[in-house]
Amino acid sequence: MKISTLLSENENYKSQLINDINVYLVRLKANDINTIGTDIMVRELNDLGHSMTDESLIDMLSNSKYVSNASLNSIDLEFVPTSNNDDDSRDTVKKLATKATSRRIK
Repeated sequence: MKISTLLSENENYKSQLINDINVYLVRLKANDINTIGTDIMVRELNDLGHSMTDESLIDMLSNSKYVSNASLNSIDLEFVPTSNNDDDSRDTVKKLATKATSRRIK
């Protein structure tokens, strides 16, 4: 096997992992969940076929625009306050999360 093939497969895996993490975080935000246990998210990513540990997930989330704090115990999502009458924005986020999830399933 060529080294370029191996490097390409590694980049594809890394891109898919980052995409799966971002989709999961957006889905949490769409459902008004602002904190999740690190172990829960690791379990979900492992169920998707990734090989993930708590520590490696925290390292990956260190530069995420969706996360305000990541520790071994929990992941706190970036909080953007909205008014109670802002149902249109909430519906838009839910639609985007659903669309991203359905693309991944296909």
